[in-house]
Amino acid sequence: MNQILFPQQSVAPDNLCLDERTWLISDTHFFHVNIGQYCSRPDGWQDLIIKNWNRFIQPGEIVFHLGDLALGKKEDTEILIPLLNGKLYLMRGNHDRRGKAFYQNLGITLVKDPYRLMHISGKSLVFSHRPIAPLEPGVLNLHGHIHNNPSPDVGPQHINMSTEVREYRPWHLGDILQPYLGGN
Repeated sequence: MNQILFPQQSVAPDNLCLDERTWLISDTHFFHVNIGQYCSRPDGWQDLIIKNWNRFIQPGEIVFHLGDLALGKKEDTEILIPLLNGKLYLMRGNHDRRGKAFYQNLGITLVKDPYRLMHISGKSLVFSHRPIAPLEPGVLNLHGHIHNNPSPDVGPQHINMSTEVREYRPWHLGDILQPYLGGN
């Protein structure tokens, strides 16, 4: 049974309904020429992410991307997005610099940063591109931005969703939360 998560504040589109089966991913950096070297990504990393994306995500499923989707030429992104399964919701990262209309024309729905939800367990979840520090007690921060680089600002209440530390694939929100919520 999917556990529904409830928005604590209205900062995202009304049609964004997250549950345990929502897919999460961050920092794919499609078409970013130097990211492979910066983050020690394997050869063929872009094809690997696309293959994993479409292997796990079915058409129509919700994908919540926590930022830094793609860089480079807009034409490349326009060709890429229709190839990716799922309904994409994007929290813009520091490299997602295109205008709102660009993303909307590709069928991408933008979500404001940060986005706060109350989990059915009573735990507060805050989704953001960059880690939020310090965190209030009882809050879990699901974020990206730091890739596979250690950060002194993150602690046990931070969940790094950067693709380098997540096997270059999307993850169900419930699978990510399970160790933090004891399976609730």
